Amino acid sequence: MPDTKVSKWLESEGQYVSRVTLGKHRREHLTSDFEKAKSEAIKVMEDRKKTLKPNKGVDLASLVRDYTFSAVEAGELLPTLAEGLRAQEILDKRSEKSSDRDLAMTLASILGGSMVIEGISTTIEPELIMEESSA
Repeated sequence: MPDTKVSKWLESEGQYVSRVTLGKHRREHLTSDFEKAKSEAIKVMEDRKKTLKPNKGVDLASLVRDYTFSAVEAGELLPTLAEGLRAQEILDKRSEKSSDRDLAMTLASILGGSMVIEGISTTIEPELIMEESSA
């Protein structure tokens, strides 16, 4: 029930307690350990997001990955298996997209006639081709 409704009800009963006091009491005494840990984690993230500023040209995903690694190593963050699998899926999708782009660029260069083959080139005279085919 919202604090404002409880406060109004108490006021109608002649026992007024402000909604601010009720909210503070709930946060201090009636929250679960998970909710307390969650609110503390949010405070830490808000403090740290000031330092988590990507510059132009910096990959945000790698910046977040590095931040997460440091938080896990410091014991401040305990990722779940689902989060780890989701992160790996994101990395796999990025790799697949990169492979698809490379394939598209290769096909475009082949179809466009500007195929580049690495190696050593040798000029063959047309007369040599005719001599070898008749032999």
